[in-house]
Amino acid sequence: MQPSCLARYAALLAFALTVFWGTAAPAAPRAKALLAAMTLEEKVGQLFMVWFEGPVVSPETADLIRQRHLGGVILYAVPGNVVSPGQLAALTAALQAEAAATRLGLGLLVGVDQEGGPVARLRDGFTVFPSQMAQAAAGRPDLVRQAALATGRELAAVGINVDFAPVADVNANPENPVIGIRSFGEHPADVARLSAAATSGYESAGVVCTPKHFPGHGDTAVDSHVGLPRVDHDAGSLDRVDFPPFRAAIAAGAPAIMTAHVLAPALEPDELPATLSRRVLSDVLRGRLGFSGAIFTDSLGMGAVAATFGTAEAAVRALAAGADILLIGADVGRPAAERLEAMDRVTEAARSGRVSAARLDAAVLAVLRLKERYGLLDAATLAKPAPDGATPPASPAHAALARQIAERAVTAFGPTAPALPAGRDPSTRGVRPRRGRPAADAEAEAGIAAWYGPRTLFLEADPDEAAIAAATGAAQTASRLVLMVTDARRNPGQRRLAEALSREAPGRLVLVAAQSPYDLALLPASGVRLATYGETPAGLEALGRALFTAFRPSGRCPVTVNAPATGMLRPR
Repeated sequence: MQPSCLARYAALLAFALTVFWGTAAPAAPRAKALLAAMTLEEKVGQLFMVWFEGPVVSPETADLIRQRHLGGVILYAVPGNVVSPGQLAALTAALQAEAAATRLGLGLLVGVDQEGGPVARLRDGFTVFPSQMAQAAAGRPDLVRQAALATGRELAAVGINVDFAPVADVNANPENPVIGIRSFGEHPADVARLSAAATSGYESAGVVCTPKHFPGHGDTAVDSHVGLPRVDHDAGSLDRVDFPPFRAAIAAGAPAIMTAHVLAPALEPDELPATLSRRVLSDVLRGRLGFSGAIFTDSLGMGAVAATFGTAEAAVRALAAGADILLIGADVGRPAAERLEAMDRVTEAARSGRVSAARLDAAVLAVLRLKERYGLLDAATLAKPAPDGATPPASPAHAALARQIAERAVTAFGPTAPALPAGRDPSTRGVRPRRGRPAADAEAEAGIAAWYGPRTLFLEADPDEAAIAAATGAAQTASRLVLMVTDARRNPGQRRLAEALSREAPGRLVLVAAQSPYDLALLPASGVRLATYGETPAGLEALGRALFTAFRPSGRCPVTVNAPATGMLRPR
């Protein structure tokens, strides 16, 4: 062969290797080539994202990655995955190093629930943004996008590449026990606009987001962690109410969608949970809505499916229905062995033909394309902690953004004068029933301690008559009384407490819906009424300003709050 021919051959070979292995290669050719090189066991492993125990990579977790070819992991505080930003950066790098040692060296998806507000697994060293409902009350889609961008950047700084957010559910049911302030509100157009803004923010941060929970978990009265909710919207209502946020997120470039474990008879007459329904996932999400990204299940260990089908069987059914990534989270009461059982059951189903080869390959290809889109195919490039991994990802700029959102979100229902502002009045008293979650209560009490003014009485979540009497006694000498209600619907003692204090201090009482604004519908009509949509550090700081300074609340409540005695409550 002539030298010129050798040069051309070398160039062609280099180009071919770049197409196959280079970062600039088109997604489809590389993903398909990898798919063709995979064994059945490698394919099945790539479909699973699972929880694990501990702050470091244990031998058991290493085996899941090396022997089971795991596609991804989910991080939680309760199983001990989260200690500090530096520890998280080292952990994610170590996980990727294990993946780099596998035959194909495929990177791991590393996911977490960091929605903001009440659902934020990472707190110390991270910015906990106000809840999505607070962000909606602030009335600025650009701030929603900035919050998602900031959150994504903080996650990426410690090696996390998937955020299970935003919540795209339209919260149409005031008694919804699991969505509530996690939603942007009850108006489909607003939720759609803000879901698209959040999706755009995560996309700019280079972090995978998963708008959730399709086909919609907003009009439910059961928590899918413990039971199977039902959505009785007809097809028209689903199209008008539930689908617009998902359509908007898809149009904004959402790389993934997460399913809901809900019954939707209008879509699935056989009454299978949506996660396990081919009609919902393949016909509606893929077909009618035209979604071409990766479909994530919600955790298959949740009671809505695990209690009826079992986690392993649910994994097979979800895959067959059209799901691509099978999540098994750290659900209460579910044994760790279910992770392996689910992988084995899916492998058996693929061998037997119960899950077709075409469906399996389509799911694996969706995973590989997602990883390539976000630069996650090569674990070796992800296996080094960031040089500043010990530095908290939170920044002064992000903290200022959280404060801006929280201050704009504070909502007054009716006039605040003359009770507010309380100023530097040492006889102001505060009362807060605890939520019964030690970490959340400690964080809230630290925020309250930073206020100037009230000495605060902390009660049990459902105060008894003795606690109510103690609070009423404190009210007698208070110039103003601030009652922070945290869950009046499930704690009747809080309602009795509010009634007693309204009788004792009718012109001096400030009622604060510190979590759900729907609580205001259950409380007496007297007193100043405020809503903060969650007790984040920024939210508590904003509430302090509303109580003690010349601060005019400007938030607009994103949901309707109906008071039985006085009719609809409207922000002023």
